[in-house]
Amino acid sequence: MKTKAIFLASVLLVGCQTSKLGTQLPIQHAQSLSSASVENEARKYIDSNQEKSGRLAKNKESLSQPNLWHFVSNELKMKFQDNNLIREQKIKYLKNKSDLHHVISRANPYIYLIVSEIQRREMPMELILIPIVESAFDPSATSRAGAAGLWQFVSSTGLHYGLKQNRWYDGRLDIVASTKAALDLMENLNRRFDGDWLLTLAAYNSGAGRVQKAISANRRQGKSTNFWELSLPRETSIYVPKMLALSHIIKNHKQHNFKLPNTDKRHGLARVDIGRQMKLSRVAEMSGLSLAQLKFYNAGYKLDVTAPNGPHYIVLPEDNARHFKNSLAEAKFMVAQPARLVKNNPNAESVLQYKVRQGDTLSTIAKRFNIDPYDLQNWNDLTTPDSLKVGQTLKTGR
Repeated sequence: MKTKAIFLASVLLVGCQTSKLGTQLPIQHAQSLSSASVENEARKYIDSNQEKSGRLAKNKESLSQPNLWHFVSNELKMKFQDNNLIREQKIKYLKNKSDLHHVISRANPYIYLIVSEIQRREMPMELILIPIVESAFDPSATSRAGAAGLWQFVSSTGLHYGLKQNRWYDGRLDIVASTKAALDLMENLNRRFDGDWLLTLAAYNSGAGRVQKAISANRRQGKSTNFWELSLPRETSIYVPKMLALSHIIKNHKQHNFKLPNTDKRHGLARVDIGRQMKLSRVAEMSGLSLAQLKFYNAGYKLDVTAPNGPHYIVLPEDNARHFKNSLAEAKFMVAQPARLVKNNPNAESVLQYKVRQGDTLSTIAKRFNIDPYDLQNWNDLTTPDSLKVGQTLKTGR
């Protein structure tokens, strides 16, 4: 198994090294608004909204299919001509079908979220294959070059695309934030390379500057500037063939006798906004997951608590997300009820208060009022949970 694991890593894992991009927005030209043009614009607006509604309905329908990989298979429409480089990668993957099946199976929690975003942006479905090559769908994967997460962002590119990185949180490991950033980056690269998706994928791997330099060199020599004719680093030269080989295998899975993994929407991840900092052990308890499972799905949080300055959300499998939302609503209701009663009394203060007694701890007080100890600590500006003093008045609700 160790030998197979090493081989799979060599086939699947390729670090992504991308550079910052300078993009230009198209200039919008003013148009005269005659009554005819207004009517035409109104018609276009209505048609656009109807088309958008149709797309949203189609997207929702596709995500509810029994096996989403079959839907993905049918949506792989990137046209390319088979060649020796692609065939070589197909042979390598098909020699290790069980390992490839295992890696693709690991996509199950993430595939619904990623496919939904790709559809919403009307981008090629082939982009769902990038995490197979980049990280083998391991959300906490890191490379020797310092790239991290499903999409293997290096630190500088991650920051450029809004992925926070601090002692509390690393957005590169956050499935929601990193997927948005990766597709934002891909859209920028695709605009830069005039809609050529092979050049876009090459630039995602090696950086836009390096690809542009190779294109410029070919132009000076009067050569073709398509991907296959460019002089690029070996890693990039096989990166695109790997993507296309995977696309061919998944699209023609029956022909290759390759069984696509099953998917289950109940295990697909859903985002739940919590609006504040929260202890992960508390989230795990309220959602019905183990702490280890919760941390796996929320690898962006580096400590045992969410980041104080955001993001304030958790991702959970759909069934657990529903359970967590119900638990969260119940907890908020139990805390909010007495707070409203206090506010209805004109002589009472607008918050609940409690005077600390001998033997009290932050945890026992929090449990008494059914609130999170971290909230109690934050509401009262306590530097540590042990900084309570007998006789001290605490706020216990807002």
